[in-house]
Amino acid sequence: MSAPLTGAGYLRPPKRSGTREEVLARCFAAIANDDFQKPTMEDRLLELHEKEVWYANLEASFRPGWVVVGPVEPDYVDDRMRKYRGRYGQVRSD
Repeated sequence: MSAPLTGAGYLRPPKRSGTREEVLARCFAAIANDDFQKPTMEDRLLELHEKEVWYANLEASFRPGWVVVGPVEPDYVDDRMRKYRGRYGQVRSD
């Protein structure tokens, strides 16, 4: 049985470029054969969108953002932890 997310509209993982030697070999072969890739604007925009979605998902996996919904009780700050400002802007501890 295939994975449940296959074909569910999820984006494919980004293509790996390969090692440095493989990339250079592909570049030199393309230069020698004069067959440069000329992707259309739609292909480039789709690839850019896929990269942005994958990067956003990666960032969200490290730093999930929590949004409080509904009424929230105010936090209490102990007076000993407050920073009071003096007459000329200095921080004073009373």
